[in-house]
Parts: sequence; structure tokens; C-alpha cells
Amino acid sequence: MSKAAIISVDGHVRASRSEYRNYVEKRYLDAFDAWAAAEEAAGAPESGNLSAGLDATSQWDSDLRVKDMESQGVVAEVLFPNGLPFQARPADDVGSFADAEIDRQARLAYNRWLADFCAQTPGRRAGQALISFDDVGSAVDDIHWAAAHGLGGVMMPALLPGGIFFFDPVLDPVWAACVDTGLPLSQHGGTGAPTYGPPGFGAIMTLALEHSFYSGRSLWQMILGGVFERFPELRIAFIETEADWIAPAIRKLDRRLEWGDDWTGWAQTLQRMRQFTGSARSYWAANCFAGISPFTEDQVPLDELARPSAEYQPFCIGSDSAMFGVDYPHFESVFPETKVRVDALVQHPAISADVARQILYGNAARLYGFDLDLLAPDMERVGFEVVATPGPDRR
Repeated sequence: MSKAAIISVDGHVRASRSEYRNYVEKRYLDAFDAWAAAEEAAGAPESGNLSAGLDATSQWDSDLRVKDMESQGVVAEVLFPNGLPFQARPADDVGSFADAEIDRQARLAYNRWLADFCAQTPGRRAGQALISFDDVGSAVDDIHWAAAHGLGGVMMPALLPGGIFFFDPVLDPVWAACVDTGLPLSQHGGTGAPTYGPPGFGAIMTLALEHSFYSGRSLWQMILGGVFERFPELRIAFIETEADWIAPAIRKLDRRLEWGDDWTGWAQTLQRMRQFTGSARSYWAANCFAGISPFTEDQVPLDELARPSAEYQPFCIGSDSAMFGVDYPHFESVFPETKVRVDALVQHPAISADVARQILYGNAARLYGFDLDLLAPDMERVGFEVVATPGPDRR
């Protein structure tokens, strides 16, 4: 194909309240109607994080969303939630529920709606199914349901106090289900971070500084727990987690691993020590991707994206794992100025045309299973030329 386009690995969708009602099981409709009535009485908007100037319908109006995305050169999207039925805090993407039955019903209703929403544009949306680790058997069932109904991945649940740590082998059936179905995991944002209050500048800035730590726990816990050793075909992407912490974390892990296991001898009686044979950087290369969203050089210097990760010493995120995120319709989205970020990438003297294509769409297609042959006509229609800019560091 002559033109390039973007597969954005970070978009957010939800249904309207009235539409969610069609996806709630009959025995929960009274509870749903009471929730919806209370929301409407309180004047709660039908949107969570929404950029100024965008209509709430951009989250569920398929045609409007396609129009907005194509105006930015986006040909396909990986989709996460922007609000669930029954949730009490409008700013939450996935909600939090004290009642376990309502918690499950909210996720199931969202997944059902999401499958139908993705089906409206075949091959152009990879919806991320919501699951919970509170019931491993149900999580496995939900993963297989997601694959059977055309969803494109699984959103990593939040690690909340009292929850199952990601290194716990009790989660092995979940990882196995992802491998069996071919669905990747996506760690999105700082899920599991405290709900800081009172709301205000202090709360939101504290979350902004800490959310990458809460996002990162799944990376080091899965490496140290031997998850990637036991499931070498498992894939996980870190989306809108910020990316500047990833390389330092991998380097620090490998430095600690080089110490050997003797210094942890006090724990020898508790369990067999190391459950894996590779380095942290080797597991990143084989199993992990970085969704840089909203895409900006502040997260990863563009000259570090010029080559594959394996060519850097010490470790840096490279062209083989980086992906482009628009984060539509969130307030921090690069929409409608996506072209500015694209130009910064493709015109950088160290970035070749092939590398730009990898980051803009190739890596996302490889991870989430987008068919580039199927997308080719749309890419030619809404895409853009990628012209190499001569420079001394061009590879």
C-alpha cells in the first residue's frame, strides 16, 4: 500500500443510558432503572472524560466516530470503556461497585454492547473485553465469550487492595485462556490507584504523578512471577500508562536479577525462588508492547524509536513495540491536532518511513490482529504519504 494511516491503540466508548438498558439482563432492569433515574435527576452527564467541544454521542454514534477518526487519518481503533451502567462516579472509566452481582452485570452489559458496536465497522475496531479476577472461572468464560463475539483483546483488571497479585499462579487459567483465544491483554492507565480526595488540583496531580506506578505493577509482577516463562505466547500492551518509566523499570529489574538469588535466601523456605530463566528485557521483547498515548515525544524520545529494542544497550523502547494512540474523545486527546504529532514522527531525521509505518499501524495490526489487506482500501482513502526526510541519522 502506498499510503499510511493510523491504527489508534487508545480510544474510549460507551453506550447511552437508554441503550445500555437493552444489554442488561431482565432481572436487573429494576435496579438499572433506579440508577438511571437517579443519574438523570442529578443531572449527571452521559459521559466521563470528554474533550471540550465534543458531543457525548461521539462515544456511541458509530458514523460520527468514523467521520472524526478518518479526519485524523485514523483507519482503525483499539477501544476501552468510558463509563459503565450502574456506576456512581462519572469520572471512572470502568466504575467501582460494592455489590458483586452489579459489578459483574455492569461488565457483561458493556461487553455485549461493545461487541455490537465493533460489528458496525467490521475489521476496524478491536474492543477490549472487561473481566474480573475475583472469579477466575468466570474470567476464563468471559475471555472465550469475547473471542467468540469478535472482540479484540482483554483489558487487564485493576489490582485493588485485597485482590489477586499478578504473579499468583491461581491466574494461570486466565493467561492460558488469552493464549488459547489469541487475545492480547491491555493494561490501560493507572487502574488500581487510590481514589484521591477531596477532588481538586492536589488530587488530580497526585494521580498524574503516581498512575504510571500503578500501571507498571502488572509488568514486573508478571515477569517476576514467571508468567511469560509459562506462557511464552502471551502478549500484553501498556496503553496510556505513560511510557517514560518502562525502560528504567526494565533496566532496574535486570540489575537486580544479576545479583542472583542468594540475597533472598531468607525466603527459600517459603517457595522455590526464581521461576523464570530470561532477562527482563528479553520478556519485554517477546511479550510486551507500549501504546504511547496521547502520542508525544515527552514519553519516549523519537530518536530512541529509530531501531528495535534489542539494538539498544542499555534497554530502551524501540520501533518493534511502540504504537500510536489518539485517546479520543478524552480531554487529553491529540484530536483534532493528530497531524502535528504524526508530522513530528515521520519528519524526524532518525525515523525511516518503514519505522514510521510500524509505529503508526504495523505493530498494532500485529498485536491486535487487524487485517491490513482488509484495511488497505480505507487506508488509501483516508491515509497520508510518508516521505523519508534525509538526515545524518536516517536508518
